[in-house]
Amino acid sequence: MKKLMCVLAIALIASLSLWASFADTLKEIDLLDMYDRLEEEQAAIEKALKETNDPVEQSELYWRLSKVVLHQADELEELGASDDELFALFEAGEKYADTSLSLAENPDAYIWKASNIGRWGETKGPLNALGKANPIKDTISYVVNDLGVLDKTIGWYVIGQLYFKLPGWPLSYGDLDIAISMARKAIDTIPDDKLYHGHYKALAEMLYKRDWSVSKRSKEIKKFEKDYKSESNVFEKHFYYEGANGVSHVPHYSSVALNKMSDRQEAAMLLMYAQNKYNIWPIHSRADKRTIEKIENLLEEY
Repeated sequence: MKKLMCVLAIALIASLSLWASFADTLKEIDLLDMYDRLEEEQAAIEKALKETNDPVEQSELYWRLSKVVLHQADELEELGASDDELFALFEAGEKYADTSLSLAENPDAYIWKASNIGRWGETKGPLNALGKANPIKDTISYVVNDLGVLDKTIGWYVIGQLYFKLPGWPLSYGDLDIAISMARKAIDTIPDDKLYHGHYKALAEMLYKRDWSVSKRSKEIKKFEKDYKSESNVFEKHFYYEGANGVSHVPHYSSVALNKMSDRQEAAMLLMYAQNKYNIWPIHSRADKRTIEKIENLLEEY
């Protein structure tokens, strides 16, 4: 009996050691991502995949591979890559996410699958990519309704961009009010250790386009609040997220309530907050620097 207990103890210690080792590997990969070292990140992921046969660990690696491929595509686009080259990378990113999901149920894999499909659609153009709209919507809806995961800021950002860029009826179901609600949810779920100043920029652009006055906002947000409370489908409930906290809600980037400012006043406030957040952030990727340039240009325009 003592011998059996000793063997089990050794096996447990070995298992915990391997788990700690893999956790450290993920930390190293995520640090490379933070420091915008995409090629090294991809190499580290591919190396780690060769060193594990555990399906859950492989799933964690494959969704990260899906993410890094998308980020590489963004950088290549800046260097003048052709649409076909970009399509190939986004399709590879989607396949990596699918591989992750074939190994384990993983909300991050769904999010990056939707992100790659979304970027494919952006490159193709909204009218040429209408067939990609439902897969994105269905994927994020599944994460929210079926998995019960509501804190994935990238997922809310992707679905907000979908509703913002899709044409409206009768061609499709693009809707500016829904896009704004989703963008607000994306901002409210940004992790403390992430910059994501582009989320603020996205909401600012939507609000500037909608251009509601103070009085109209107050009236409409009251309606959203009622609809938010009455909707039972969790995903569709967020169509009205703008009213989730009522008209007297004061956002974290503001000193006044929603019913005390117009859409365009809030848009300018969002951009200034994003600029300040960027300026105090310790690490900036190439994509971060491009985004702040766009934010500063919009501030001058607004």
